[in-house]
Amino acid sequence: MPMQGFSAGVEPGGLYRMADIQLLICYMLSSVKEALPRATVMDIVAGGGMANFFETTEALEGLLTAGSVTQSEDAEQLLTLEENGRIAVETLRNRLPLTLRERSAKAAIQALARRHNERDSDVSVTDLTHGCTVTCAIRDEEAPLLSLSLKVGDHQQADYIRERFLDDSGLLYRSILSILTGRAEVREEDGRTVIHVL
Repeated sequence: MPMQGFSAGVEPGGLYRMADIQLLICYMLSSVKEALPRATVMDIVAGGGMANFFETTEALEGLLTAGSVTQSEDAEQLLTLEENGRIAVETLRNRLPLTLRERSAKAAIQALARRHNERDSDVSVTDLTHGCTVTCAIRDEEAPLLSLSLKVGDHQQADYIRERFLDDSGLLYRSILSILTGRAEVREEDGRTVIHVL
């Protein structure tokens, strides 16, 4: 049974052993095959209740010291999995519970998609006398690929639209393109608008 001081914030089925937390971090980085910001990794593991915040910090520092993971010097502190980290994942991945492997990989993929969306998209909010206008744009090199402006009642609605757009800006683009080119059927179902691509 873990000591209470080290179990704070850990959900049932979470990790307590340093080596297991290190393996989970390496597994997560290997699942996306791309660098992730340190804050994102900490948020997924500790914020997601997979391990205690302090133990996750210590585990990550151990990986950096051992050279299993490297960290960029810029503000994002991007974490990259190195060769000995990859070898550990290939050899020991089955030590981790399947549910944690799946959760961490899914969260890392979503975080990476969000990162790409933020890089390729812009959202601006303009105040009006009543409400505000939120403009969502997808960039294609220098010119906008898509730009859509909506008038909403307040900043809370604008923030909600911003977050949903940045989670999957491509969904908006694909949906609009399918509707405008006649490759989608739009219908109302249980109070929701459903777009079915033909």
